[in-house]
Amino acid sequence: MKKIAYLLPAIFFLNSCDLTEVPYTAGTENLKDAPDGADQIVASIYNVFWSSYMMKKTYMEWIDMDHDHASAEAWVVSGAGQGNVTTHWGYNGNSDLFNAFYQIITRANFALENVPSYTEISEGELNQLLGEAYFLRAFAYFHLVRMYGPVPLRVQYLSEKDMGRSPVADVFQCIVNDLKEADRLMTAWGTPSARWGHANKTAAKLLLAKVYATMASGALAGSVEMEVDIKGTNTAFTTDAVAGYESFNPQECYTQVEELCNAVIAERGNAFDLRANFQSIWGSANARNNEFVWAIVGHSDFKTEHLSYYYAAIPFNGRAWAGISSGLYNLYEETDTRGTYGVFHYMKRSFTSANYERFPNNTAKYGTGPDGKATTYSNYSSLIFPTKWYKGDVTNPSPVSVSPGYAYEAQDVIMIRYVDAYLLRAEARNELNKPAGALEDLDVVRVRAGASLKAGTTTDKMKIRSLVLRERGLEYAQEFNRKFDLLRWGLYLPVMNATGTVLEKYNRSISKVREPRSLLYAVPTTEIYTNRLFGPNNTGWQ
Repeated sequence: MKKIAYLLPAIFFLNSCDLTEVPYTAGTENLKDAPDGADQIVASIYNVFWSSYMMKKTYMEWIDMDHDHASAEAWVVSGAGQGNVTTHWGYNGNSDLFNAFYQIITRANFALENVPSYTEISEGELNQLLGEAYFLRAFAYFHLVRMYGPVPLRVQYLSEKDMGRSPVADVFQCIVNDLKEADRLMTAWGTPSARWGHANKTAAKLLLAKVYATMASGALAGSVEMEVDIKGTNTAFTTDAVAGYESFNPQECYTQVEELCNAVIAERGNAFDLRANFQSIWGSANARNNEFVWAIVGHSDFKTEHLSYYYAAIPFNGRAWAGISSGLYNLYEETDTRGTYGVFHYMKRSFTSANYERFPNNTAKYGTGPDGKATTYSNYSSLIFPTKWYKGDVTNPSPVSVSPGYAYEAQDVIMIRYVDAYLLRAEARNELNKPAGALEDLDVVRVRAGASLKAGTTTDKMKIRSLVLRERGLEYAQEFNRKFDLLRWGLYLPVMNATGTVLEKYNRSISKVREPRSLLYAVPTTEIYTNRLFGPNNTGWQ
């Protein structure tokens, strides 16, 4: 039978020593002869994040533009931000996330089958490389199963071209097995083979905890209630069932979440830790700090278009097209530094204007602005630009005032932060009937932000479940979590449709109303046509 592999004859490789170094090209036929060939093979997996255009643009647009906390005009988010990737320019091509994640999987399979043949490296180095390959394969499948539901499980480099979709439970089992193996094999951070941008043991534990939390919440969805803020009103929802998650045992999964987070928190300060305050997490002065457990590395050759173009505070005729919703911003308390330093409170009206507009209209807290005038932020009343991905000083952010500004810049894309351990454990503790412990973990995050404490305020499981979901929204704004949180809790359709139409800048509006088909992404038709056993596309995309 015909075999298929997605790895191209010539691969764009990163230098094995450091993912930030300049890449070079090597043919796969020469890998066995290269002295650092094992490193090159694994580095090639990471390179898919950039060579597929994923981290340059499509990952952000497909993952983080289609939820209630995202804010942009309809023409900015394109089809992806409106729940329909089939109208997005990346659909069906190399930049299609379905294809990109399978490129990662195929290169990981190649590594797992070929790296063990390198005898000139130490056992520790060999195990680290294999652990990274397992981690990256799990990372790819975790996205695929949440985005597309059942997908083919390709765990060999040369797999059958025609392969049916495996059940959701089987895909999750593969992910769990891979991450357990990654955790077993990889060295702790700080050892010679643990390098910035490479996966590490702590990242494997936290990703596995997130996987178990996804399995558990998906199994609970349909039988529990949640409260979500909708345009300033705390609204109760009965969650929808999540297809494919019925066989998971929530208590067993959440027990695993708690144990994994316990292990990570027990090591606090040895390699990773919480930063003291919001101001010390983001911005140029805090690049590659010890809260960032794992990031996809950018440098002069690997640049993010979306983070720089869309979120940088540049006047509208330059960029600054996307931000967070006013609904999310209004959830930050007055003392919460994530609201104080997490967004730009001044925007230059245009490249040529001498005046700034202020948001919100609070002279007592934010002063009169760079122009010395108490100007208001009227034209941007519902579009708020975050400083999280800003490369300057988040405590005193300076809006770009001249073109081209931050047109196209290198940037690390942070995927896992140490704070995950507390928020995931808070969720697990609540579902394991430990309300005091859940609120204690929640308060660790809120103390750091300067927000009011929740300890002793309630023991109600539904209330705490809702508080954890809200805190995740506040903490992870524009960090690629919100849509998946809504999906795994069976809240995506209820929350989006209750949100309805929201007003954006210049009085333009965008609809958050979604059809059931948007619960799963459209599989590229290239897969449907070339894989005879795949079957029909996801419901609503035929």
